Amino acid sequence: MNKRNTRAFALGILVAVCIIGSYYYYVLDRATPDELNIVNAKDLLADQGYIILTKEKYQNMEEAIKEKNKEAKATQQDPATPQKEEDTIHAYKLEIAAGMVSHEIASLLEQKKIIDDANEFETYLEENGYSKRIQLGKFELTAGMSYKQIAKIITKS
Repeated sequence: MNKRNTRAFALGILVAVCIIGSYYYYVLDRATPDELNIVNAKDLLADQGYIILTKEKYQNMEEAIKEKNKEAKATQQDPATPQKEEDTIHAYKLEIAAGMVSHEIASLLEQKKIIDDANEFETYLEENGYSKRIQLGKFELTAGMSYKQIAKIITKS
Protein backbone atom coordinates (compact mmCIF):
# COMPACT_ATOMS: atom_id res chain seq x y z
CA MET A 1 0.00 0.00 0.00
CA ASN A 2 1.22 3.39 -0.82
CA LYS A 3 0.59 6.73 0.81
CA ARG A 4 -2.27 7.65 -1.48
CA ASN A 5 -4.23 4.42 -0.82
CA THR A 6 -3.79 4.78 2.94
CA ARG A 7 -5.11 8.34 2.88
CA ALA A 8 -8.10 7.31 0.77
CA PHE A 9 -8.87 4.46 3.17
CA ALA A 10 -8.63 6.77 6.21
CA LEU A 11 -10.82 9.36 4.50
CA GLY A 12 -13.41 6.63 3.75
CA ILE A 13 -13.50 5.57 7.39
CA LEU A 14 -13.85 9.21 8.51
CA VAL A 15 -16.78 9.79 6.13
CA ALA A 16 -18.48 6.56 7.24
CA VAL A 17 -18.15 7.52 10.91
CA CYS A 18 -19.57 10.98 10.20
CA ILE A 19 -22.56 9.54 8.34
CA ILE A 20 -23.30 6.97 11.07
CA GLY A 21 -22.86 9.59 13.81
CA SER A 22 -25.18 12.10 12.17
CA TYR A 23 -27.78 9.38 11.58
CA TYR A 24 -27.53 8.33 15.22
CA TYR A 25 -27.83 11.83 16.67
CA TYR A 26 -30.22 13.50 14.23
CA VAL A 27 -32.25 10.97 12.29
CA LEU A 28 -32.92 8.22 14.81
CA ASP A 29 -35.92 8.89 16.97
CA ARG A 30 -34.16 8.32 20.24
CA ALA A 31 -37.15 8.26 22.45
CA THR A 32 -35.60 8.55 25.85
CA PRO A 33 -37.52 6.48 28.32
CA ASP A 34 -39.57 8.63 30.61
CA GLU A 35 -38.27 8.88 34.07
CA LEU A 36 -39.52 5.92 35.98
CA ASN A 37 -41.81 7.41 38.52
CA ILE A 38 -44.27 5.70 40.82
CA VAL A 39 -47.20 5.90 38.39
CA ASN A 40 -45.17 4.55 35.48
CA ALA A 41 -43.68 1.82 37.66
CA LYS A 42 -47.13 0.75 38.86
CA ASP A 43 -48.45 0.71 35.29
CA LEU A 44 -45.46 -1.31 34.11
CA LEU A 45 -45.85 -3.86 36.91
CA ALA A 46 -49.62 -4.09 36.42
CA ASP A 47 -49.08 -4.73 32.70
CA GLN A 48 -46.71 -7.56 33.63
CA GLY A 49 -49.37 -9.15 35.85
CA TYR A 50 -48.07 -8.13 39.27
CA ILE A 51 -50.25 -6.89 42.09
CA ILE A 52 -49.10 -3.71 43.77
CA LEU A 53 -49.70 -3.16 47.48
CA THR A 54 -48.50 -0.57 49.92
CA LYS A 55 -46.73 -1.73 53.06
CA GLU A 56 -49.79 -0.89 55.11
CA LYS A 57 -52.12 -2.97 52.93
CA TYR A 58 -49.64 -5.84 52.94
CA GLN A 59 -49.33 -5.79 56.73
CA ASN A 60 -53.13 -5.67 57.08
CA MET A 61 -53.42 -8.71 54.83
CA GLU A 62 -50.79 -10.59 56.86
CA GLU A 63 -52.60 -9.78 60.10
CA ALA A 64 -55.91 -10.96 58.63
CA ILE A 65 -54.32 -14.23 57.54
CA LYS A 66 -52.81 -14.75 60.98
CA GLU A 67 -56.19 -14.12 62.62
CA LYS A 68 -57.90 -16.60 60.30
CA ASN A 69 -55.24 -19.20 61.04
CA LYS A 70 -55.71 -18.67 64.78
CA GLU A 71 -59.47 -19.00 64.39
CA ALA A 72 -59.06 -22.18 62.38
CA LYS A 73 -56.76 -23.65 65.03
CA ALA A 74 -59.16 -22.62 67.77
CA THR A 75 -62.07 -24.33 66.05
CA GLN A 76 -59.98 -27.45 65.59
CA GLN A 77 -59.02 -27.52 69.27
CA ASP A 78 -62.41 -26.42 70.58
CA PRO A 79 -63.77 -29.25 72.75
CA ALA A 80 -67.34 -28.08 72.14
CA THR A 81 -67.14 -29.13 68.50
CA PRO A 82 -66.66 -32.86 68.26
CA GLN A 83 -64.16 -33.89 65.64
CA LYS A 84 -62.88 -37.25 64.57
CA GLU A 85 -59.34 -37.67 65.72
CA GLU A 86 -57.26 -39.83 63.55
CA ASP A 87 -55.44 -42.06 65.96
CA THR A 88 -54.28 -44.35 63.23
CA ILE A 89 -50.89 -45.80 63.86
CA HIS A 90 -49.07 -46.43 60.66
CA ALA A 91 -47.58 -49.89 60.68
CA TYR A 92 -45.43 -51.27 57.91
CA LYS A 93 -43.76 -54.58 57.29
CA LEU A 94 -40.37 -53.62 55.88
CA GLU A 95 -38.63 -56.16 53.71
CA ILE A 96 -34.93 -55.53 53.24
CA ALA A 97 -33.53 -57.35 50.22
CA ALA A 98 -29.95 -57.86 49.16
CA GLY A 99 -28.39 -54.73 47.69
CA MET A 100 -30.64 -52.22 49.46
CA VAL A 101 -28.78 -49.26 50.93
CA SER A 102 -29.73 -47.07 53.87
CA HIS A 103 -30.95 -44.29 51.55
CA GLU A 104 -33.48 -46.61 49.89
CA ILE A 105 -34.69 -47.89 53.24
CA ALA A 106 -35.07 -44.37 54.64
CA SER A 107 -36.99 -43.22 51.54
CA LEU A 108 -39.29 -46.23 51.75
CA LEU A 109 -39.99 -45.60 55.44
CA GLU A 110 -40.75 -41.95 54.71
CA GLN A 111 -43.17 -42.91 51.94
CA LYS A 112 -44.99 -45.27 54.30
CA LYS A 113 -45.11 -42.51 56.96
CA ILE A 114 -43.09 -44.44 59.51
CA ILE A 115 -40.53 -41.61 59.73
CA ASP A 116 -40.88 -37.92 59.00
CA ASP A 117 -37.58 -37.17 57.27
CA ALA A 118 -35.61 -39.71 55.23
CA ASN A 119 -32.44 -37.62 55.15
CA GLU A 120 -32.45 -37.17 58.91
CA PHE A 121 -32.94 -40.91 59.48
CA GLU A 122 -30.19 -41.77 57.01
CA THR A 123 -27.85 -39.33 58.77
CA TYR A 124 -28.73 -40.97 62.10
CA LEU A 125 -27.87 -44.39 60.70
CA GLU A 126 -24.54 -43.13 59.31
CA GLU A 127 -23.49 -41.23 62.44
CA ASN A 128 -24.26 -44.10 64.78
CA GLY A 129 -22.75 -46.85 62.63
CA TYR A 130 -26.04 -48.64 61.93
CA SER A 131 -25.86 -48.22 58.15
CA LYS A 132 -23.16 -50.89 57.81
CA ARG A 133 -24.97 -53.42 60.02
CA ILE A 134 -28.38 -53.52 58.30
CA GLN A 135 -29.68 -57.10 58.07
CA LEU A 136 -31.75 -58.78 55.37
CA GLY A 137 -35.26 -59.86 56.28
CA LYS A 138 -38.75 -58.68 57.16
CA PHE A 139 -39.31 -56.26 60.01
CA GLU A 140 -42.52 -54.91 61.58
CA LEU A 141 -42.26 -51.14 62.16
CA THR A 142 -44.74 -48.54 63.41
CA ALA A 143 -44.89 -44.78 63.15
CA GLY A 144 -44.41 -44.21 66.88
CA MET A 145 -40.93 -45.72 66.96
CA SER A 146 -37.82 -43.62 67.48
CA TYR A 147 -34.90 -43.71 65.08
CA LYS A 148 -32.93 -45.71 67.62
CA GLN A 149 -35.68 -48.34 67.95
CA ILE A 150 -36.00 -48.68 64.18
CA ALA A 151 -32.22 -48.91 63.78
CA LYS A 152 -31.96 -51.61 66.42
CA ILE A 153 -34.72 -53.62 64.77
CA ILE A 154 -33.28 -53.51 61.24
CA THR A 155 -29.76 -54.29 62.49
CA LYS A 156 -31.00 -57.00 64.88
CA SER A 157 -28.90 -55.59 67.69
